[in-house]
Amino acid sequence: MSATLTYRRARSSFLDLSTGLAKSFVLFIAIVAVIFGAVAVLVQVTNGIDGGESIWENSQYATRYFPLSMGIMITAAYLPVAIASGVTRRSFGWAGSAIVIAMALVMALLEAAGYLVEYGLYRAGGTTQTFTTPHLFDHGYQFWLVVPEVWIVVAANVAGGWLIGSAYYKWGWFWPTIALPLLLLPLLAVEAIMSVGWAGAAMDAMGAGRLPDGVAVLAALAVLALTLAGIQRFVRTIDLRPQKA
Repeated sequence: MSATLTYRRARSSFLDLSTGLAKSFVLFIAIVAVIFGAVAVLVQVTNGIDGGESIWENSQYATRYFPLSMGIMITAAYLPVAIASGVTRRSFGWAGSAIVIAMALVMALLEAAGYLVEYGLYRAGGTTQTFTTPHLFDHGYQFWLVVPEVWIVVAANVAGGWLIGSAYYKWGWFWPTIALPLLLLPLLAVEAIMSVGWAGAAMDAMGAGRLPDGVAVLAALAVLALTLAGIQRFVRTIDLRPQKA
C-alpha cells in the first residue's frame, strides 16, 4: 500500500512538474529551430556550407544548458508546492528523477531530428555532413546512436542543475558557491566518460584516450543513476523556507 501511495504521489508531482515546464520547453524548441534554420539559410546564401560542416551540431550546447537551468529550479519552484499538496519528499524525489529523464529524452529526440533533417538536406545538395567534435555517431541518420548520446549527456546536465539548485535552496548562496566545483563533479564525470562534444574535443586535445563506446555508455549511466539516487536522498533532508511577506 505504501509503495502504491508513493507511486501515486510521485505521478501527481511528475504531472505538475511537466505542466509547469512544458510551455518553456515548447518555446525553447521553437526558438532553437528558428535560430538554427535561419543560420543555415544565411550561411548557404552567403558563403555556402564549408566542406559539409554541420551547423546543427552547435545546437548541442543549447540543448544541454537550457535544461540544466530548468533543473536548477526544480526544488525551489516545485518542492514547496508539492509538500503543500500532500506529496512527500520521497515521492517528489522520484518525480524529479522522472522529470530529469523525460527532459533529456525530449532534447535527445530534438537533436536526432535536427541531425536527420540536416543530413537529408546536405545529401540532397551533394554535400557530406561532417562534425567538428567527437560523437558516438558518424552520420546524422544514426538516430539509434544520437538519441542515447544526447539523452545521457543532457540527463547529466539536468541532474547537475537539480543538485546545484537543491544545495542553494537548502544552504543559501555562500557555501554552495564555495562548493560549486564539487557540485559539478557528477556532471563533469559523465561528460568526461562519454567524451563527446566539447568534452571529447578537450580530451582529444590533451591526448587522452576514449573508452570503448559500450563501456562509456554503461559507466556514464552508472554515474547518472548514482547521482539521481543521491539527489533523491538529499531532497528528503531539505526543510522548506518560510515564505516572505
